[in-house]
Amino acid sequence: MATTDMRIAMITQWYDPEQGSAIMPGTIARALTQLGNVVDVVTGFPNYPDGRLYPGYRVRRYQREQLQGVTVHRAPLYVNHDANPRRRAANYLSFAASASAIAVTRLGKPQATLVHSTPATAAIPAMALRALRGTPYVVHVQDLWPQTVIASGFLAEGQHRQVEALLHRFCDRVYHQAASIAVTSPGMVDLIAGRGVEPRKISVIPDWADERHFRPATPSAEITAEFGLGRPFNVMYAGAMGELQSLEVLIDAATILRDRDDIGFILVGGGVSEPALRARSSKARLENIRFIGHQPVERMASVLSLGDAQIISLKDLPIFRTTMPSKIQATMAAGRPIICAVAGDASDVIRDSGAGLTTTPGSAVELAEAIQRAAAMPSEQWQAYGDRGRRYYLDHLSEASGAAALNDLLQTAVRGGT
Repeated sequence: MATTDMRIAMITQWYDPEQGSAIMPGTIARALTQLGNVVDVVTGFPNYPDGRLYPGYRVRRYQREQLQGVTVHRAPLYVNHDANPRRRAANYLSFAASASAIAVTRLGKPQATLVHSTPATAAIPAMALRALRGTPYVVHVQDLWPQTVIASGFLAEGQHRQVEALLHRFCDRVYHQAASIAVTSPGMVDLIAGRGVEPRKISVIPDWADERHFRPATPSAEITAEFGLGRPFNVMYAGAMGELQSLEVLIDAATILRDRDDIGFILVGGGVSEPALRARSSKARLENIRFIGHQPVERMASVLSLGDAQIISLKDLPIFRTTMPSKIQATMAAGRPIICAVAGDASDVIRDSGAGLTTTPGSAVELAEAIQRAAAMPSEQWQAYGDRGRRYYLDHLSEASGAAALNDLLQTAVRGGT
């Protein structure tokens, strides 16, 4: 692969050592660095997904560090990730303001800026660099705003209209000022083009997995003993536990299957919905489900290998029919079979690749039926789904192809094209 030598600023509120979907910006920055670019990341102090600072960090006015060949500039922010809309807004906007100041005063004049757009307010520092330094930016859209904000349920009914109108105006400006826009699923193209953005500015570049940590593996004896698994077929959900993941359906499926001694459920990770999920499980007196908590990304290949079926779930909302959860790429890269309870583009990929089974989002009955169908298959037949998903990932979703496509967009922005 040809190398380049651009000076790139990358704006992302989330970055290493944060976990879950927050690992994606680090994989992008390292991949662009390996292509010969110099990448400066402007990010916050690590607190995702629980809204608690990671050990070894405290919020400062500015902190610079080197992480795996990438210069990281940390901007102060109001640390929070709960469901309160005012506190969440303070988290997003405090980062946008301080990151703008750091980007303008600490980075000189980068040739191009890449925005990892979740939240959408992460584009504000890039817009400041464009206005004050003439630096073009490419926005890599992870979540469509304001649709995702409204779908999250953060806003009271009376707040929807005003906030939605304000965010629409903001996002329109972000998209129109961008040199180009990358989206993670095909369904996003029409939605953004429908806002008056020229379709030629929009490219589909799916996220990829952190291939150092999401790969086929066998369970380590240490992790197997630690998790204490005692059932032949284990259903696993690994990731953020928020309102939008709709994990109540998994607890309800476990309730339906409570008398199946051969099927167990494992929830790995955490988030704002974890206490409610634990309470729901306790109220049902389930003995077939375990909550494990966060795991270091370095262990994830072995952790995922313990799950015979990996669950991917989102609420059945129109916005999620054009969403490609990053868990799909990570699970495919690890070669694990999937049961997908997400409508739209995500289920299309699972069906097209043969990587697993699909169910209607929110249907515990369908999910339980799919789990029983998977558990009834010979192990080789069920694992073949995971093998097909791994092949599809390597052919269509790998780091090599995704990084090259993003690099091309940045080069075009530097040359002044779209």
